[in-house]
Formats: sequence, structure tokens, C-alpha cells
Amino acid sequence: MKFDCLVWYSKLALPPEDNNFVSNFLEQGLKIISDEIKSKNHNKYELNIEYLYIDKGENGLKQLFNKLDNYKDYFFTHGHAITKYHKPILEYLSNKKFYYFHHDLSLEMNVNKNMFCLAKVDRNSKLNLIDDEIENFKGKKIYFLHNELRLSDQILDKYKNQENFIDFSFKSIEDENDIKLKIKDIFSKLNSDELIIVDINLKYFREIFSYLEEINSKNKVINTFGSLENRLKKVSFDLIQAGGNITIPSLSIQDLINKIYPGGISANQKTLLSDSAFRLEIPLLISQALNKCDDVDLEKKDPDKIKSAILSFDGERDIFLGKRLQYGFGKDGKNIFKENYCYTFPSSLQTKDFVVPKILYPKQYKTINNKVKKFSVIYSYIDVERVTNIDIKSRYWTAEFYLDIVSDLKDPIDELIFNNLSALNDKFSYKLIFEKLEKNGYNTKRYYIVANFDFLPLADNYPFDWQNLYIAQTLKNNEKHILQPIPQELIDQDFDVNEWDIENSFSGIKYKKNKLFKDTDLKKTADISSENRVGWILKRKNTATLLKIGIPMFFLIFLVYYSIFLDYDNASQSIGILTTTFLSAIALYFSVEKPEPKKMTIIDLIFVWFYVVNGITVVSCGLTSFFSENIFYTTSTILKVIVPISLISMAIYLYKRIQRNREDILLDRDI
Repeated sequence: MKFDCLVWYSKLALPPEDNNFVSNFLEQGLKIISDEIKSKNHNKYELNIEYLYIDKGENGLKQLFNKLDNYKDYFFTHGHAITKYHKPILEYLSNKKFYYFHHDLSLEMNVNKNMFCLAKVDRNSKLNLIDDEIENFKGKKIYFLHNELRLSDQILDKYKNQENFIDFSFKSIEDENDIKLKIKDIFSKLNSDELIIVDINLKYFREIFSYLEEINSKNKVINTFGSLENRLKKVSFDLIQAGGNITIPSLSIQDLINKIYPGGISANQKTLLSDSAFRLEIPLLISQALNKCDDVDLEKKDPDKIKSAILSFDGERDIFLGKRLQYGFGKDGKNIFKENYCYTFPSSLQTKDFVVPKILYPKQYKTINNKVKKFSVIYSYIDVERVTNIDIKSRYWTAEFYLDIVSDLKDPIDELIFNNLSALNDKFSYKLIFEKLEKNGYNTKRYYIVANFDFLPLADNYPFDWQNLYIAQTLKNNEKHILQPIPQELIDQDFDVNEWDIENSFSGIKYKKNKLFKDTDLKKTADISSENRVGWILKRKNTATLLKIGIPMFFLIFLVYYSIFLDYDNASQSIGILTTTFLSAIALYFSVEKPEPKKMTIIDLIFVWFYVVNGITVVSCGLTSFFSENIFYTTSTILKVIVPISLISMAIYLYKRIQRNREDILLDRDI
């Protein structure tokens, strides 16, 4: 049974190099995901994933339609990033058999037509943020700039009659110069203590923010729509971005990025790719749904059965967990898992143009059971002093570090859980060494901590091994607080690690789907848990080990090769040399330190290779010495070729194995 899935990307309002960069990531990512799906479906079905890169606007639509003409049977595809294009796409698809995934909350849903909404936007949460902020600006002028879409009706209905509230519509203004003139006119009498609320498209808010930068504004600005990544040179004013996914990408999507870009990319590039990654989730969602269908249903391509399989991710019985996102569907086909975080852009983290890192705003709002709940954010930062021990055999490492916690709690360290504290070698001690009261009821506390942490060592390639060390954190109580993941820009890499070099660092969220059995009837339910991880990829300093092994091994190999060149009359001498080298290699092997005795490491492979080569040489020399001189010299000639070839082949194999080992360092891995 073959199913077709079309994933496509339309050029956005980004520089050409950024659009091409995103497109390459999606294309390469889909190839990896396709292989993952094939490895897990056990030939139950074939999901043919095609990728299409199209232009902006009407020309891009034509390219999309031409591609859609190729699909005759039931196929899967998704909507456009620009909402106004949903209608023409759906009209074009009206005579086809399809499943359509989109992100437009305003689009009229019809689950009977196999339409599914993946949107994670929570408008009520945005409105509550605006309400709270407006409350803080009593008696101060409030500017509301909009284009009569999204939140405008609700905001205007509530505040249009408020004396200090002024709204400005950009609906009928398209010309760039007219936009600039109107912005200049609106803010001609702007005071720094006034609030600005922006619910408007990119071409408008980009001009608004540019003007605020130009006049060196210090106003608080709330932006409710659009992504800011790679679109602003800097943010000097007090900007709050209402809405969006969690700031730090999941470890799973980071692993995918690392596979595609093993040389590494910037934090800003990671954010850009992470925002586009929802397209990669669609084939995964489809494959997980198809896995739930019977063979008969797949053979018939029963649309109702496939639709029911998708809807079975209902947030209770099951939840879809992708590379980065989670989905659960109501009966109407709309995603019920909302993600609406509010962000601020600290100037302290902005280092150059178009790099504007964001962190969670101290106040967060989530809709839970149709009610908006307010949360406060806990900020946690780690300053490592030293790593005193990395025990590969016992699978734990020891760190001494400072932990800075900014929160509204009296004893915030009591609220934190370090998930990977060592179970076998329990050690965790801390002391408070500094505290300072901050604004708005927040305080900063610094703790000095000494602790042992579990990790999953990879010792197969010792002494050319890499290790992934991390610290995992969660909160005891998620009912009132949210833990800010450590921004990539603030990860400490300036500390001492004996015998190791810090190759890279990472910060991200580990998601895990759990099956729970609840109540006395053991009802099976699904749940998604998460933990924040900050970690480091370490590379062993192997110079001392290589010298200790390499120099003696070089002489032993030389002696083996030298013995091959001895003549027939000195065969007994050759055997004596070879026997001595064999025994010397055994003694050398037992003198070598091994971090994990039960693992076949590179060191082991080198010695095994030497034993084989040495053994073959000594046996060949010994046996042929009993035969004619011609046989002896023929065998010696063959060995003169075989030994160096085997040495070169072994070197190539070990090099490739070492490179594979680096690729095996996965961030999204359980201990």
C-alpha cells in the first residue's frame, strides 16, 4: 500500500540565503524522517514523501497546483503560511481525495472533508497578557496599531471607549512610504511612559519597530503576531512578544539539525530552522496514524479509518509526540494542545545585527480547561567551576558549580529537581552564598553546589571518544511556575575538565511520552513529560595515551615487518623476534588503562589486529622454514604486501568508526 505526502515550503519575507537555508534543511530532514519511518513500519505500507520549494505569491501557487495535479488517489498535504491562500488551495483540491493539515484558526473546519488544524495559538492567553499590562498603564496613553484582523475586535470592544486608549488601523494602507508617514504621525507626540500594542502583519510592524529604534524609544511594546527571528537588527526598547513556541528547541530537533549540519550552525540559525520544523512533523503524524490502521483498512485506503486513526490522538488516550511539537485533536479536528509563551528580548544577550535572543517574560498565561491561568517564570543559570571526575565504568560525573536562580520564591532551590542525580553514587550538597532583591518581587539567589550526575557513556572508541554530560532540571510543582531553559548564549564553557576538551555545548528540552494507568479501573492514558537540559560534548585528550601506546606499538610493528625481510637461513631468528613482539604486545596491552573493561574499544581492536598479523607472520615463517627456500621467499613476498595493506585498511576502518562515534552522540537520549 502506497500513500503520497507532499511537504512544501513557500519563500517567506526573509533574505534569499535564509529561505534557501530553511529549504535545504526541510529537504534533507525529510530524507532522514523518511528513512526513520521505513525502519519502523515493517513494510506495512509505503509513505512516499515528496518535497517542493515554491516562490512567494501567485507564482508559487501555480507551482503548487502543477505538483498537486500528479496526485490522483488519497494523499496528504498541508496549508500555506499565508492564510489568504487557503481558500484557493482548497478550491483547487475540491475534486481530489486528500487530507489537509493547516494552522489557520479562522478557517471553517470540516473534519468530514479530512481537514485538521495544527494551530497552537491561544488567543485568550494573549488577551489576558494585554489586560494585565493595560492595568499597569492607568492614566497613560495606550496606542493600538492593527489591520482589523485577529485580536482587534476583542481588544476594541473592551477598550475603545477608554479615554486613554487610541487605535489606528492600517487596513487600507499598502504603500511603504504611506506606512512610514502614518507611523511617524502616530508617534509624533509619543512619551516614553506610554504603552504600544501591535497586532499587525510583518511589513507594518517591521517599519514600526525600525522607527522606534530610530527615535531611541524606551516604551513598552506588546507584539501579538508574527515571528521576529532574522527580521530585526536589534531590539533596544522594551518588547514583549505575545505568542509562540518555547524559546529553546527540543533536543530531538537539535539531533536532526546536527545530522544535517555536523559542522554546527549558529543559535540564530537553529531558531530559524526550529520555527519551520512543523512541516517535518506532518509525515511523522501520518505514519503514526497509519501504524494504528489494520492491514485491510490500509489496503482499501479507507478514508474514515485513517481519519479516525488521526483523531485517536485525542490528548487523553494518546498524544502525538514529534521531533519538536505535540498534537492532540478534538472531534472537530482542531489541535487542543496550545503553546502561547510570552517573550522579552534582553539587550544584554544581543551581540550583533539580526541576533536578538529571547527569554520568557516573567508573566505567562495558559488556557487550562477553558480557563486562563497565570504563571510566573523561574530563571536558572549554571556557572561551572570544575568537573572533578568522569567515571565511565560507574556512569557518573562530578561537578562543582554556582547556580543562580531568579524567582519570586523564598527558597527556590527547594522547587528544583535535578533529574539525573547519580543513583549509585549519591552526592548533592549546596549552600546559599548570595541573595539580592530584584524588581517586581523577584530576587536573585546564588548557590554553590557539589553533585554527582548520571550519564550514558560511549567508551567503544577509547581513547578517541566523545561524551555527553548534562544537567537535567524540572520543577516539583508546575501549577504556578514555568522554568526558563538556559539560553544557548549563556551556557558556561569556561571551566576545567581534566583530560577532556569542551567541543560543544547545548541547551534544550527533552520530551517523553508516558503511558499512565489511572484510577481503580486502570484506564490507560497518555501524558507528555519534559525536562530542561544543559550539557556539554567533551572530547578526550588522547595525546598521552597515544604516546604511551603508539611509540612501543610502532617499534613492535617495525620488528614484525623487519622479520619478514630476513633470509631463509635466519628463519629461526625471525621466529624468535616475532615471539618476542607477541609477548611484548601482551604485556603492553595489560599495562593500558581501560575505562570500560567489558567494551571492545579501539585500543582492543589495535591489539587484536596486531596479534592476528603477528600470529599469521610467525606461523607462516615457522611452517615455510620446513619446506623449500622458494616457498619461504614466496610467502615472505606475500607478507611484505599483506602487512602494510592490512595496516592501511585498519587505519581507514578506525577513522570511519571514530567519525561514526561522533554522530552517535545524541542529545535526546535517556540514561
